Amino acid sequence: MRPTRSFLAAAILLIVLSAAVGTYVFKAADGVRGDAAARAGISGTWERTPDNWFGEDPDDPVHPGGPMDLKEPYASEYDALKKRQAAANKAGTPLATTSAKCLPEGMPTLMAALFPIQVIHDDKQVIVLGEYLQQVRRILLNEPMPAKEELDPSYQGQSRGRWEGDTLVVETQGVRTDVYFYNVPHGKDMKITERIRLRAPDHLENQVLIEDPQVLNSPYRFTFEYKRSDYKIQEYVCENNQIVIDKEGKATLSRE
Repeated sequence: MRPTRSFLAAAILLIVLSAAVGTYVFKAADGVRGDAAARAGISGTWERTPDNWFGEDPDDPVHPGGPMDLKEPYASEYDALKKRQAAANKAGTPLATTSAKCLPEGMPTLMAALFPIQVIHDDKQVIVLGEYLQQVRRILLNEPMPAKEELDPSYQGQSRGRWEGDTLVVETQGVRTDVYFYNVPHGKDMKITERIRLRAPDHLENQVLIEDPQVLNSPYRFTFEYKRSDYKIQEYVCENNQIVIDKEGKATLSRE
């Protein structure tokens, strides 16, 4: 039976509306549901987009959701740190960063993709690989989050996820309190919620919500955008680190 004109008109309208709201409609092929195709599509290597996401200074990237609404004394401490950083940079002895100390970036900085990240998944877990220091983040699917007293703090924390249609919803807790996000500390009860989905075959979106009653006056929201990449993740370790850090936290390059 040939499709009616009203059916064709409705189909065209659906395509136009989908484009208008920026939602990619996955086609079912060979009996595969659109949700399943979207889930499979998150696998691959991803880089942050747009290319100038960091702002004017790659060494001092802008906060992805604008300024954080920090409580005291964290707000004053952050302002003082920025002044110290500016003075140290001007003197040519920048303050040591996580990278200078050869420490993992941790969550949620890993998902900021300062280096490309690779996503691998099956029906039990989603694994995120970071090139820097060969970081590994495991998101266990359809498993309960351990009780707070059972959480063993780690750089990436404990992540539990579930699929809601084509969106991977992930909750992360138990991130070490010495892990900073854009130079901002967090409390032991910080919770990160992510909603990860494909916006198009080569465009991945990660909507992030950080709740931290100790440090933040209000939850912090932002979105990471990624583009698919053909880059192959390499081994990156600090076996030849020549950065010397003094007692004030200033970093210089060893000439030895």
